Amino acid sequence: MMRVFLVTVLGCAALACGGGKPPAPIGTAANPADAPADAPAPPAPEEITFPGFDDVPLSGTYYAPISPESKACFIFVHQLSSTRAEWQPIIDRLRGRAHLFAFDMRGHGASTKGPDGPLSWKTFETADWAKVEHDVGEANVLLSGKGANRACTLVGASIGSSAVLRYAGMYPGGVRALVLLSPGLGYRGLTTPDAARASMAPVLIVHSQENGAADAAGALAGIWRDAKVEVEVIADPGQAHGMKILTGDPQVLERVVAYLIEVAK
Repeated sequence: MMRVFLVTVLGCAALACGGGKPPAPIGTAANPADAPADAPAPPAPEEITFPGFDDVPLSGTYYAPISPESKACFIFVHQLSSTRAEWQPIIDRLRGRAHLFAFDMRGHGASTKGPDGPLSWKTFETADWAKVEHDVGEANVLLSGKGANRACTLVGASIGSSAVLRYAGMYPGGVRALVLLSPGLGYRGLTTPDAARASMAPVLIVHSQENGAADAAGALAGIWRDAKVEVEVIADPGQAHGMKILTGDPQVLERVVAYLIEVAK
């Protein structure tokens, strides 16, 4: 089933845009500023260096849930030339609810030291980018060691969305859900249609109207629709890319957070 939501500057009633639940209003319990005064504080974040695929050291930040019984987990993979810090607006709204882990992709941020010297995304070839999806698997192993489920929800932006989707295609039963911001069909040589055909996880796609974005999102959504995989699409009217769609439109941000909260249940 595919549900499409067109978000405008005035907002959009979900039922008028194709069905589904209306967006979570801004200023709900999803916003930490509105949490009850007596709510327990989430544990402090933990900075972690872990071995990625081929033992490249990767830097990430782990946020533990308030309840030690919580098994839900989320892994965040940022877009090209960015860092894990881009995810903070989402993480701030989810902290304490689940196991959260955001890491700097190889060649980015604090993940720029390889066994053979410095790493920079600017010199990467397709084979280097392809290693990121395996890094997602290593992050998944890390969270499992923290007590999380093996099947996490994967959240990716731009080329990060390619990485998490390709990982989901390799392990069809090993992913709880996917959230893809500005997904593409072939970023930096990382093709995604075959992975989409293999992945059976529910999907939320968020895209703007930048060149090619709607076509790529539509092609991926069509693959899942034909396979009877649950897919929702948020089409923002602007031209932003990746996480900038969410930081530029609070309504879209809250919609994504509400979706993540729902899949964590």
